[in-house]
Amino acid sequence: MTRLRHSLSGPSSYRKSWSWNKRALPGFAPAIHQFTSSSRGGRIVRSIALANQKGGVGKTTTAVHLAHGLALAGSTVVLLDLDPQGNATLGLQGMLDSDRDVEDDASPFAVLQALEDGLWMLPSPGAHRNIDRNAVPDTKKLSTLVARLEEAGVDWIVVDCPPRMDAWGYAGLQLCEHVLLPVQSEFFAMHGLSQMIQTLRAARKQFPGRAELLGVVPTMVDLKESITREVLEDLKENLGDQLFDAMIFRDLAVVEAASHGQTLFRYRMDAKGALAYAELAREVMYGRA
Repeated sequence: MTRLRHSLSGPSSYRKSWSWNKRALPGFAPAIHQFTSSSRGGRIVRSIALANQKGGVGKTTTAVHLAHGLALAGSTVVLLDLDPQGNATLGLQGMLDSDRDVEDDASPFAVLQALEDGLWMLPSPGAHRNIDRNAVPDTKKLSTLVARLEEAGVDWIVVDCPPRMDAWGYAGLQLCEHVLLPVQSEFFAMHGLSQMIQTLRAARKQFPGRAELLGVVPTMVDLKESITREVLEDLKENLGDQLFDAMIFRDLAVVEAASHGQTLFRYRMDAKGALAYAELAREVMYGRA
């Protein structure tokens, strides 16, 4: 875990730590140039929603690993699970840290689950019970919680949205200034991405100052497959700088880690998936080359 914390801490150790990646980037500028985020008491608070209308693209996996990676870098991070399926909540139950539970009802952290490595999570109401299919989130209550967390010193808020743009999905867009789109490197990727970008355009009109596209990250990448390489070229050609340099490779260890209620950073931090998600966290924190 010490090695991972060191590797996420700044740009100087990038090539040394991630020499496995033949596409290793040059050092990052130590500034978060993607964000024009809100400031609370001189601090910058950053919020990112993980969203995609298409399911099975690695959205939840990316959300939990990004949140954990940011926490390992020393930030105070809250993960909001707004997917009624509650996969993010279930996938982190092996990291509960009861010693950090907050019993003061006046604290915004009292409604959160404390996780290892300084991470916090608002669990999904559907993680352990069925909820009414017509149930909708209380966006006013969620907005108040986010504001109180920002005032309490939170650095990052990461939201896992459901794989559809229903009331829960739009709630995530309403809460966050930026949206990160995980896109599976498959044939239908561009079509689904086009639909999602149109959705974000409509959301920005409805929620001014929210739902700005932070970027697109390719997931489930297997460079041995020709279709994967073609999709990556198409994404690069069509998105330009909006395509993250980090890419998330297929890795069975991701499934194993989730079955133990952990991220790869806890389960097997030398797995290629862990290294890929660490690279994504670094790019989100420090910007692109």
